Amino acid sequence: MSSRDRTTPTPQLALRVAAFGIIAFGVFAVLFLRLWFLQVLQGDQYVAQANENRARIVRVAAPRGTIVDRNSKDGSGTLVDNKLSTIVTLQADAVPRQDVTTINEWGQKRGRYEAQVDDLVDELMAPTTSGQRRRYARETEAQTDRRRRVVTRDAEARLESRKVPDLRVSRDASPLLRSRLQAVSSLLDSSTRVLYERVVSSVVQLPYAGVPLKTQRVSSSVRNFILENPQKYPGITVTKEYLRQYPAKQLSSQLFGQVGEIGDDELKDPRYRGLVQGQRIGKSGLEYEYDSFLRGKDGEQRIEVNAANQPTGRVTETAPTSGDRLRLTLDAELDKTAQFGLRRQIGTRVDDKTNKRAGGAVVAMDPRNGEILAMDSYPSVDPGVFNRISPSKLRRLTGAKNGSPLFNRAVAAAYPAASTFKLVTATAGLASGTIGLNTVQGSGSCVTLGANDQKFCNAGDVDHGAQNVTDALTVSSDTFFYLIGWNLFVKPDAPLQRWARLLGFQRKTGIDLPSENAGVVPDSAWRKGRDKAELDCRKEEKKASCGLVAQIGDTYKRGDNVNLAVGQGDLQITPLQLANAYAGFYDPQGQVREGLNFPTPHLAMQVETPNGVLQQRFKPKAPRRVQFPAEFKAAIKKGLAGVTVSGTAASIFTGWDQGAYPVFGKTGTAERCDSSTGTACRDQGWFVAMVQDPERPIVVVATVEDGGFGSDSAAPIVCKMLRKWYDQPPSQVPCQANTNASKID
Repeated sequence: MSSRDRTTPTPQLALRVAAFGIIAFGVFAVLFLRLWFLQVLQGDQYVAQANENRARIVRVAAPRGTIVDRNSKDGSGTLVDNKLSTIVTLQADAVPRQDVTTINEWGQKRGRYEAQVDDLVDELMAPTTSGQRRRYARETEAQTDRRRRVVTRDAEARLESRKVPDLRVSRDASPLLRSRLQAVSSLLDSSTRVLYERVVSSVVQLPYAGVPLKTQRVSSSVRNFILENPQKYPGITVTKEYLRQYPAKQLSSQLFGQVGEIGDDELKDPRYRGLVQGQRIGKSGLEYEYDSFLRGKDGEQRIEVNAANQPTGRVTETAPTSGDRLRLTLDAELDKTAQFGLRRQIGTRVDDKTNKRAGGAVVAMDPRNGEILAMDSYPSVDPGVFNRISPSKLRRLTGAKNGSPLFNRAVAAAYPAASTFKLVTATAGLASGTIGLNTVQGSGSCVTLGANDQKFCNAGDVDHGAQNVTDALTVSSDTFFYLIGWNLFVKPDAPLQRWARLLGFQRKTGIDLPSENAGVVPDSAWRKGRDKAELDCRKEEKKASCGLVAQIGDTYKRGDNVNLAVGQGDLQITPLQLANAYAGFYDPQGQVREGLNFPTPHLAMQVETPNGVLQQRFKPKAPRRVQFPAEFKAAIKKGLAGVTVSGTAASIFTGWDQGAYPVFGKTGTAERCDSSTGTACRDQGWFVAMVQDPERPIVVVATVEDGGFGSDSAAPIVCKMLRKWYDQPPSQVPCQANTNASKID
């Protein structure tokens, strides 16, 4: 073979070399292009990220907007405000899961024990003799509180064997949690025991939130030391937070709601887009409804650190932006009058029917546009106490045994309406042709109806004589309305239920508050639905009875319609619904017009900057209109006007200027106790009033659980609110019940 043959590559070898060269060139080209892309096109971005790695960012929470009443000026009338506080927090993920489980199990056991204590206290507090009932009735609120404290100690002593011992850091905390608390305890000038109690309190209330270890008097030196030494205090953060405070204390406290850290599910909600874990949002009430306005924009502190993660001393700040001010339609002075009236009528009385603390509610609104002028629920509580309260005290303070002071009875509690519902029955009777304007009926103290000759009687077995619809409303003749309910039952399309729903019952009013109760207007379909719910509950819970119905298959009968006609039976309404129903009969300038107009109640009036510059005014929604003849409307209103002049509330309004401010009213007394049990039960009192003043019209509803006759308990509250609203002198209008008056409502 020649030398040429040995040195000349074959075509196959040349092809391989060329392919290898192309691949190598391609690889180097890709690497070069990538390097050029990173260094040239994205160089600034990575330089910025590198600078970010040299800084630690501390979020500076924005103050939420304040909430003020309609008349607020220069700080007066502020209902919800802020207090800046430096908070040392143990992050939620720094609490070991072992400790969360231990604390939750303890909380459940402790809750069961405290429920047993509450039950025994109720049993010991209940009067057993007529002499005790008379003596307890004369007690002041302070005397009742002292007696309850003594009885509570007795109950705890009796149940000592069932008591669940408090958790102790030396015995129940995990070593990891104990070490973290010990590390920071001396710095915060608190013992590990105190810090552990705060962990327990926080986990019981909010299992997945950070634990505030100290919220007051945190010095700047302590704050800076923790920030400069994060390795010494793992899981500990220091932030400045604006805590909500309530200058008006218990006033309308159920309306505002709570503020808390945003949760994982809420982070996915579009309305919270852009927020991060740890930020605070409105969780309930007005804080939730208007969170987008009240929530400001957080600022931040950028603390520069060196390669050893030590602060260099260079700090740059972006100031937070405060949330907007929310101005409500509430009149704080009228609200105070309502709260004082409820407190005076109820005090610390225990409801004989439920063995729980009695309560009540007041609603006042402008019938022209639905503006809520006052809304109070009693018992109440200052929401500010939740920043400094133990879990056991929180449960006792807010539990059902103490009257559920966080529960807004004005919009969420459902009650029988009693005689205030006669407005609906009169409307349905006239509109359906069951009665006319000149129909006279209802003589005698009782009427006998049905094949079984069942008797339905007036309160106190009073004989009002035969009446027309106007006079029957004035004197609150039950027998007149019993007959309407009896005759409406056989009418097609159930006129009583249909008109109840047209007047706004069994439907939400649309107020700008969550958790509104729609109530119940009972009929055949509702009864069948209750049967199904009872059967489903028995199957799911494996119970013999869930107590939703007395008997499966018990149909809605004619006698049930008779009870419904006077607002009894299974009817359930809210005080707000009742106020809205009467507001539908408002006529501008006092001239009776055809049709009923029902406004949409609302609390928010406008949004302003923190300095009070108007940003947005909330326009009232158009009223819901229902056709109704003017002559029927006039007859009903004439009967309501007579209630405060010569009827069931006349003694309360003695001295009232009926010429300037004529009051349309209606009393009601709901039967909430079974007389067959022999217990000395007091019924629930109602009163509703409307004044058609051309400049300042108002509708007010008050209800008092366990309050007895509406003329005794609820009417004085409403009278004093109207007296305040129209500046009537107390010497002229004392708003006191006449104890010698006939109890016929």
